[in-house]
Amino acid sequence: MIRIAMAVLLPLLAASGGCRLIALFGNPPTKDVAAEYPYLEDKWVCIVVRAPMETLFEFPHVQRELADHVRIPLEGNLRGVRVVDPRKVADFQRDEPAWETMDPALLGKRFHAARVLELDLTQYTTRQPESPHLYRGHITAAVRVYNADYPNSQPAYRTEVQTVYPPNSPGQWGTSDKEIYQATMEAFAQQLAGKFYDRKVKVE
Repeated sequence: MIRIAMAVLLPLLAASGGCRLIALFGNPPTKDVAAEYPYLEDKWVCIVVRAPMETLFEFPHVQRELADHVRIPLEGNLRGVRVVDPRKVADFQRDEPAWETMDPALLGKRFHAARVLELDLTQYTTRQPESPHLYRGHITAAVRVYNADYPNSQPAYRTEVQTVYPPNSPGQWGTSDKEIYQATMEAFAQQLAGKFYDRKVKVE
């Protein structure tokens, strides 16, 4: 009976389109995406997170936690990358009031890093902006990379990363604020890290 059903089903799927057949019986198609800034390999990287006071008031550990989430896909996908302990950087930001005015290159040198990855948060929330009773994470950051060998210089690379999680709708009923918080940071970290290495992505 199963063989008969498959014999009928396969020609129908083939006739209705190969993409459906692939979706059911094969791997989805992918495309190659080149790194936008492929110069972090074999480097020590210092991640510096800048955040508005209102964000730090609601999420007091966001600088350390976001940097730590970004560290994981960077070290996991780029050869030889080592990230300065985010806790040390966050402690320095807390203890040194003038850190925000420091040249990023000199800040990197302080931690013996070759590159500084600066994340300037412009949006960070676990609620839907127009519907604060709905859980949905939003992180937007201006991203800049500085070469620590060139003080007082413009960024070697800059972009903006905007992450929304879940991407298509608010979180399902019963999803906690903590779950959205963690998942949004993970999604942001993966999206950001992908800027720095060649990868394959699914074709939408």
